[in-house]
Amino acid sequence: MRKYLSMLGTLFILCTVFAQQLAFQQPVLITSAGQSAGVTMMKVLATRAKLQFTLDPLARVDLLSGGFKSIIIVVGASSKGLGAAGIDIQQETQRVTELLNKAKEMGIKIVVAHIEGQSRRGKTSDQLNELVVPFADLVIVTKAGNEDSFFTNLCESQQKKLIVVDSTSAVQSVLEQYFEVGDQ
Repeated sequence: MRKYLSMLGTLFILCTVFAQQLAFQQPVLITSAGQSAGVTMMKVLATRAKLQFTLDPLARVDLLSGGFKSIIIVVGASSKGLGAAGIDIQQETQRVTELLNKAKEMGIKIVVAHIEGQSRRGKTSDQLNELVVPFADLVIVTKAGNEDSFFTNLCESQQKKLIVVDSTSAVQSVLEQYFEVGDQ
């Protein structure tokens, strides 16, 4: 019995340490990679999770001087969204690459989220996912967006922590779990 309790205690300590390593601080910058509506969904989820955040779908490097401790980048390519923003996919790729390179240089933690499911998967979205996942400290995807195990395989090859949720609304509990609340 003692041996069993000792093993349980060790497991609890390891889980606690692992969870602490994956804690994200606030304030948070929420931005897009691909200009899909997923970034607006993330705004709603972050509001419900009571995160302190700024939403800027077209965030640039200069915005990082605003004291952000974490970035949530919501991936999903939308030709309509890109057109409305007045940019093309090459400009978006350049913006995102510069932003994430600078964030890593500054020690800002990055969460990559693909929350719109299979409908927002395609060649361009997958190229953006392949671009941003290497920068990630955590990747959150919906089950519907990972039916082909694209994210499972990508995260395994990049050695990234992946959380697959059943629905977009379930992302809220992940945010609540991983983002530190308190003195912000």
